Amino acid sequence: MFAFVLSLMICVSWLTQAQVSLTGEKFQPAKIYGEKTFKEGGKLQIKCSTFGAVNDSEEVFNYLCKNGIGIEMKKSRDRDVIFTIDGITKDFTGNYSCVYSEKEYDVKEARGQDFESIFITVNDSFIPAIITLPEISVKEGTDVDFKCTSSKLPDNDQNNNYAYLCKNGTVIQVNIWNTEKMEAIFTLKEVSKRDAGSYTCGLMADIQPIPKTRLHGINKASLHVTENVNDTVRIVVGCSVALLLVLCCLGLYGVIEKQGWCRCHSERSTEHGAEARGGEHILYTDVTQNQPSRAVEWDDFSDNSEDDHGSNEDLYQVCEDV
Repeated sequence: MFAFVLSLMICVSWLTQAQVSLTGEKFQPAKIYGEKTFKEGGKLQIKCSTFGAVNDSEEVFNYLCKNGIGIEMKKSRDRDVIFTIDGITKDFTGNYSCVYSEKEYDVKEARGQDFESIFITVNDSFIPAIITLPEISVKEGTDVDFKCTSSKLPDNDQNNNYAYLCKNGTVIQVNIWNTEKMEAIFTLKEVSKRDAGSYTCGLMADIQPIPKTRLHGINKASLHVTENVNDTVRIVVGCSVALLLVLCCLGLYGVIEKQGWCRCHSERSTEHGAEARGGEHILYTDVTQNQPSRAVEWDDFSDNSEDDHGSNEDLYQVCEDV
């Protein structure tokens, strides 16, 4: 009998637990507080409160639910718990509620569709703009203007909107949006090959990180930068002319040096010839005009060269008068 009663109690307890699990009563409602509108790319903050429902010293598990299904969980002894989600997108728009439990369960098991809730809307904070280029292929050293236009503006409580120019997904310039012309102009000065790439632009109500958005079509433009051929030609021609001038200078210097050497050699030869001719002339003059000297010279020469010229008798003959 005792065994039967014990078995019955176990079955009732199991059925009770199963019923609680099926109906979701293992999760109790908590109050929810927070703003009802957020901007895409921003930070969502919601406060879940168990004040008055749980003893101050009791530790509970708090769950944040979206459209009745748990998405976040925090364990705390505090009666007010803040849930924060960064970088939200429009997909976070929906109905939010808070629940708690004394035991820990998997986040996806939490259910809060029948409890107090608030509807949160995530507005567009980044509006892709149409980007245009005068030319998709430009030469190095030229200026390039990117024009961004849009007929739609992000939700903004302030007066200014900001236009972003991005290269390969990275912001490189920020301008204030022209609300009269509904456009923004971005200029890249003296582009080079490193400026080539994929460009996009968009609008935001605040200066904040751009949400990860995949853009294509009219919201994307590719810039190609080609080498400036004229500059290359000018460089090559300039180098060639400089080299030619150097060669001409070297050749002219060589010619001048050669002519100077020849002139110097000729002058020296002329001087030697003049000296030789001058000596002969002096000898000739001495011989013709100064007879004694001639006799002395011939005497000396005769003494030294008797075999070649003979004696003085052969040279001087005395003729008698008839």
